[in-house]
Formats: sequence, C-alpha cells, structure tokens
Amino acid sequence: MRPNRLAVPHSESRSFDLRQERLPYFSNPWHFHPELELNFVVSSSGTRFIGDRVQRFLAGDIVLLGPNLPHYWKNDVAFYHPESPQPAEAIVVRFADDFVGEPFLHLPESRAFRDLRRRAAGGLHLLEPLRTAVAERMQALLLLEGWWQLHALLGLLGMIAESEAVEIISPGYVPSPLLTRPDERLNRVMAHLMAHFTQPVSLGAVASLAHLNEAAFCRYFKTRTGQTLTQFVTDLRLRYAADLLQKGEESVTQVGFQSGFESVSHFIQVFKKKHGQTPVAYRREPGYR
Repeated sequence: MRPNRLAVPHSESRSFDLRQERLPYFSNPWHFHPELELNFVVSSSGTRFIGDRVQRFLAGDIVLLGPNLPHYWKNDVAFYHPESPQPAEAIVVRFADDFVGEPFLHLPESRAFRDLRRRAAGGLHLLEPLRTAVAERMQALLLLEGWWQLHALLGLLGMIAESEAVEIISPGYVPSPLLTRPDERLNRVMAHLMAHFTQPVSLGAVASLAHLNEAAFCRYFKTRTGQTLTQFVTDLRLRYAADLLQKGEESVTQVGFQSGFESVSHFIQVFKKKHGQTPVAYRREPGYR
C-alpha cells in the first residue's frame, strides 16, 4: 500500500508550516511526509486512517504524527452534500524534526523532544486534560508572529512531551521502504477503497480504476499489497469495527452493518478469527489494542 508523498510548503519567513483549513470537507488523499504533524480537528467528524489503524474522529480531536506516517481524514457523508451547513475545519502544524536547527537536537534540554519524536512514530492521540490545553494554545498560535510564534510552538511541544495523557494510535507501525516508490495506479485504487470500504466493493469497478481486467488486477493487487482485494477490504472493515466496539454503544449487529458486513454471522466469524474473541468479548476488554 503506497500513499502519496505530500510536499509540505516551506516559507522564508517561518521555520514550520502552519495553516488553518476551513473546507466543505477534508480533501487531502492518503499521504505521508517526512515532517511531523500536529493536527487539531476544530469541527467535523468522520473516519481517519493513521498507519494501520482505522478510527472515528470527532470535533476536538488532536493527534501528533511522526515522520512518514501515512494518514488520511475522510469526512462523514453529510459533509459532501452541497447543503451541508457545517464546514470541516482544522489547524495543522507541520515541522521537520530539526526545524530549529540540527544543534538543537543534541542539547541536553532537547531530550524530551527527541523522545517525543520517537513516541510519535505510530501517532499520538491527545487525551484530557492535555487535549484542551493544547487546543487553546493552537488557537492562540494563529494570532502570533515571528519569535513569539516559534516560542509558543516550542512550549506547546514541550507540554505534550512531558504529559502522559497520550495514547499511541498505531503501535509498532514501521513505514515501508515502498513509500519511496510511487505507484499512481495503486494510489487511485487505495483512495477509492478507503473512501468506500463500508459499502459493497465491486472487483470490476476497482479493476477499471487501475485500467486492468479483473484477472490482471487480482495479480497486480496481490503483488503490491500481499493481500487479495477481499482480504484487504475485510481487514479495513475489521479495524473500523474494532474501533466502533471500543468507542460506541451500538450493538454488535449495528457495528457489523456500519462496517460494511452484509451478514452478522460472517462478521462475528471473521472478527473472532482475527482477534481470537467475539465482538462482545472484545468490547469488554479495557483500552485499545
């Protein structure tokens, strides 16, 4: 699976990229970049893909992403309607790990920052009370300039580095060396699958995106991903279902249907095969996998 490499804009007046995005819906495809990213969803909801994790996101969510960690935010269907009254808004900061200079990384005082970079390799989800404090500082960051903006960002990162109110999103994720080998054909397929995995997936329709016949596409997809199309889509659905079970109050039947399974019995069967326990038992377990 190869996401797009995103070219983060660089400015002569700032050592990091800071932007406030206000759109009908988030439009960046599945992508990665060598810079770290601090992402605050001010408004909207949907599904996010980070590393090998599929989760729901809501307004107020803040995550810190490590270098070359693939990610994609897909808004709920309502945000794609022209009449949708609420925009998708986010404050995003992207910065290289040496954005204040290479010597900074070797200072004794920078040990916490070096450790934060290491922990962010699989993505960090900020929890309370850290989340509220960081949200306020990110809003204030937009109003500052020059030295005071840089000073505020360093203080914000220091706050995250010293807090235990974080959870790893995609534990053990290691960026694949294949990320450096772009494949536009596969990018089109992956973007489609991530946008529609909870809906019925047609082999013919997906193969046409790659401009291949069905037999050739099956060989191509298995070679690139190590999975058949069915296995890949089922895995996406199971990861999404696991998050719904942990976070929501929906019944197992509702979770199965929301995740794209047409049969509850099939959902329970494949879920148990992957996780070693039924969806009901999985829901009883505390915390995240």
